Amino acid sequence: MKKTVSVLLAAIISILLLCPLTASAAVSISSGKDALLAQWETGSSHGISYKAFSPDRADDGRKYPLVVLLHGKYSGSSNGEQVSETDFYRWSSAEFQARFSESGGAYILMPRCPGGDSSSWSAEGHHSDLKKLIDSFINEHADSIDTGRIYLGGWSKGGAGTVKMAVSYPGFFAALIVIAPHYTVNENHLRALSDTPIWLVACKDDITATYGTMSKAFWNTLRDTSNVPSSCRFTTFEKYNYYDSSSHYVHHAVGYDLLDQPSDCGMYTQNAKGQSVSIGEDSTMISWLSSFRLGQAEKEEVCRCDCHSSKGFNKFLWSIKCFFWRIFSPSKKICACGDAHW
Repeated sequence: MKKTVSVLLAAIISILLLCPLTASAAVSISSGKDALLAQWETGSSHGISYKAFSPDRADDGRKYPLVVLLHGKYSGSSNGEQVSETDFYRWSSAEFQARFSESGGAYILMPRCPGGDSSSWSAEGHHSDLKKLIDSFINEHADSIDTGRIYLGGWSKGGAGTVKMAVSYPGFFAALIVIAPHYTVNENHLRALSDTPIWLVACKDDITATYGTMSKAFWNTLRDTSNVPSSCRFTTFEKYNYYDSSSHYVHHAVGYDLLDQPSDCGMYTQNAKGQSVSIGEDSTMISWLSSFRLGQAEKEEVCRCDCHSSKGFNKFLWSIKCFFWRIFSPSKKICACGDAHW
């Protein structure tokens, strides 16, 4: 009898040693916030502390994308707050991880900006150390990170940092998420990112990163410069007063992968061609993000005529031309781009 029990125990131990470990992403969102946060490890490299989530099973041979998320100026008072206070811990749940195409999961790296609340990722002095941290993290997981699927995102000052980092290191990030960016648009920056898919999120009621002068100006310039307009998206909220009276904290909506939003928030999404985009279980931000591989976003023939410009003065001049054409040249209905305008 003892011999039989010993043989069974030995067999069970052998099976446990040989079988892959259960992925950390097996934790369901229904397990609660504490269970999800317990999956995240704490680390520090190149003077930057961070929290990181690793989805890989032991020796499973798969390659996973890496998502790097940069917090806003007032979300880094301590390491861990950038995850726990922003709802991005939800991205480590089994349900959210399953939305990453191909791999069924992703690494998530959320660094804390040096200086915490007194600093911000938009300061270019932090970019070199941040890149070293990312490279170090990739090297540490070299066998399981897909270097063609490195994604970068951030909110507020982290949104500004996202744009500037991507410009500083061209050909490194496959797609970007820019949330309520506290950033005065630089057309040269967006021209440098013209082949990069970008998803912008903002609230029209935001008075911190002012919608009209920051987010809307960003989107207008992106529409004028992108070579991949069908791959770029803009999600707007009429209001998002559920965490902050300024409606600036729309990163909470992204923490929910843009699903399950309050019915009165007025969420609307479009692409850079002005077409409406529906958000559903199979078309979330995570699904969009993980669909891109570096350099493989589909480029399009984009008209740069004034008729398509978002710049108010150019658009005004075009409308004047159309007015006189209707009167004196009614047959002239097509511009250089081939579009009919009346």
